[in-house]
Amino acid sequence: MSSIVESGRMPRQRVVGLIGCPGAGKTTYARRFDPREGWIHLTLDDMRQALWPPDRQMYWEVRRRGYDDEAKAVLHRVKEVALQAALAQGFSVVMADTHLTREVFARELAIVEAHGLAVEWKLFDVPWEVLVARNEARGLLDPAHRQPEAVLRLTYDVFRASDAWWRMLPPEQIEIIPAF
Repeated sequence: MSSIVESGRMPRQRVVGLIGCPGAGKTTYARRFDPREGWIHLTLDDMRQALWPPDRQMYWEVRRRGYDDEAKAVLHRVKEVALQAALAQGFSVVMADTHLTREVFARELAIVEAHGLAVEWKLFDVPWEVLVARNEARGLLDPAHRQPEAVLRLTYDVFRASDAWWRMLPPEQIEIIPAF
């Protein structure tokens, strides 16, 4: 298959949103969306790394020191600007974030809709024990990639809640990705 650069044309524009807890496999799954075929990867983890070097744990330290709302606001505004720019230039976008609290990314959805697109949702439902084990394994490979257990528990509880926003999506808008 030729790359987008070689062909000089963009394929049909799409936006894929991955829903799931840290360690559910979203980033691994997102790798199938090849940038050479017109895909931009927008993830909060990568933006945390870029904005608060040398590692992602610095982000949590910044938040613990009283900059919680400000740090979250900067992170999300950067993602929104990047999303707007990518869609305006005709790229497709995969967002491998938790997407567990709709209010947090409502502005991203408005940007997608303003471009006449809809998000194709992929849902990663992984048992708690698997998430904990994956989180520990991630920490062994790169301590900066390990999530605090309180964050992991919070996301798991929000994901499993009976009133989770994603449960209100029509079933045909969600593809369930089995644990791998």
